[in-house]
Amino acid sequence: MIEQLSGKPAGARELIALLLVGMGLLAAAALIAVPASTQGGTPGSGIQVSATVAGMWLDNEGKARVEISPCGGEMCGKIVWLKQPLDPKGKPWTDILNPEAGKKGRPICGLQIIGGLKPTTNGAWTGGWVYDPEEGKQFNLELSLKDTNTLTVLGYVGVRLLGETFYWQRQTSNLPRCGS
Repeated sequence: MIEQLSGKPAGARELIALLLVGMGLLAAAALIAVPASTQGGTPGSGIQVSATVAGMWLDNEGKARVEISPCGGEMCGKIVWLKQPLDPKGKPWTDILNPEAGKKGRPICGLQIIGGLKPTTNGAWTGGWVYDPEEGKQFNLELSLKDTNTLTVLGYVGVRLLGETFYWQRQTSNLPRCGS
């Protein structure tokens, strides 16, 4: 089906992609909305097909593994592995720095830390948020692929140009998940 649509005018591809998003078929919509000339990215462009941001990613410090996957018409992410899952008292880490008192007892492992990401036609995912449990703060978020195995994570407050960029590595090994 995607091959049949690649020759359609951009407007038709985008309309079909919007319909697919409405039906919950986000990955297919992302592939169709991206013009055929940019699907798969070009060497050195730093942009790949947006649907491939889904998967398991090791954060830039190697402390956590985050699973990014579709949730409704967006992309979301949650912590599924921690290098140090227990605090100094031998208890699972909790969200003690969260400014909301009712959330301070939430376990870090299994915590949703990414949400609200929507695809763009250039392969990036924008308009989302990321929560940093080490700071108890939420930031605006944009994701894109630098290459097949490197995720560019841009966190910012207000202005993108003043943000901070991190690089996460795709994980294919079977590390144990939270609670296993």
